[in-house]
Amino acid sequence: MEFTASPKPQLSSRANAFSIAALMSSGGSKEKEATENTIKPLEQFVEKSSCAQPLGELTSLDAHGEFGGSSGGSSSPASSSLCTEPLIPTTPIIPSEEMAKIACSLETKELWDKFHELGTEMIITKSGRRMFPTIRVSFSGVDPEAKYIVLMDIVPVDNKRYRYAYHRSSWLVAGKADPPLPARLYVHPDSPFTGEQLLKQMVSFEKVKLTNNELDQHGHIILNSMHKYQPRVHIIKKKDHTASLLNLKSEEFRTFIFPETVFTAVTAYQNQLITKLKIDSNPFAKGFRDSSRLTDIE
Repeated sequence: MEFTASPKPQLSSRANAFSIAALMSSGGSKEKEATENTIKPLEQFVEKSSCAQPLGELTSLDAHGEFGGSSGGSSSPASSSLCTEPLIPTTPIIPSEEMAKIACSLETKELWDKFHELGTEMIITKSGRRMFPTIRVSFSGVDPEAKYIVLMDIVPVDNKRYRYAYHRSSWLVAGKADPPLPARLYVHPDSPFTGEQLLKQMVSFEKVKLTNNELDQHGHIILNSMHKYQPRVHIIKKKDHTASLLNLKSEEFRTFIFPETVFTAVTAYQNQLITKLKIDSNPFAKGFRDSSRLTDIE
C-alpha cells in the first residue's frame, strides 16, 4: 500500500536541573495558553457526545491512507464503525475535486517503520507526555490562496485490551476494551495555514501530549493504557464565514492515516527493544543510556 499521504538513579542538583524532564516542560505557560485557546470550542462540542456502539477495525482505507467516502453521501452515526462520531465522520461525503487533489505524506517514515516493526509504544502520564516519534506531515495539491485548518485525533484500533507477554516478546489480547474516554481533537496551534505555507513547510504535531487523566483540563489527548490507537491527520478548508469549528461534519475536509503510526498506550515501556530504539533515536534521550530511566524521562 502506497501512502502519499522503576527506580530513578540519583542525580546531582546541577544534572537534575538540566534533566530532559525540565527541558520538556519549559515554556509551558505559553504552550498551555495556545492549546487551551485552540481546542476549547472543540472540546465543548465533542465531549457532549457519547459512544455506545462497539468499535471496529480500521480497515476502510483507500490507496492514499484515507478513509473512503460512500457513494451515497455520508453515513449515519449508527453506521460508523469507529467510536469517533461526531468528531470526524469515518465515511465522509466524497471530497470535492479540489479537496481530492490534496495529498499528505508522513515525514520520518523510515523511523516510524522501525518502531512499527517492533510494536510502537507511547508513554501516557497524568500530567501528559509528548509523543516520540512525532507526527510530522507535509501536504501537496493545496490551493496557495486558500486557508486550511490542520488537526489530529487519535482513535482506538479495536475494542480490545492488551498485555505484553515477556516470554514471547509479543502483545496478546487480554480482554475487552475499557469504556471509551472523552474524545478530543488537537488543532495545530499555527492554524489556519495558507496553502502557500503548507506547500513550503512541514506540519509538526510535536506539542501533542498524551494523558490517562480523565479529568484533564489542558487539552491533552486522553487514552486508556494497554490499548492500541491510530493517529489521524485531518485538513479542513477554512470558509470565510467560519468563526469556529463547532460542527466539523458540515466542513470540507480530508482525513489521512498512516498504519505505521499505530501504537499501544502504556504507563511504562514493555518491550526493551522499543526502549533502546527510543533512546537511540530521540535527541532528547541520548544522554540517558540506562533504559530504566526512560519511563520517567524521555
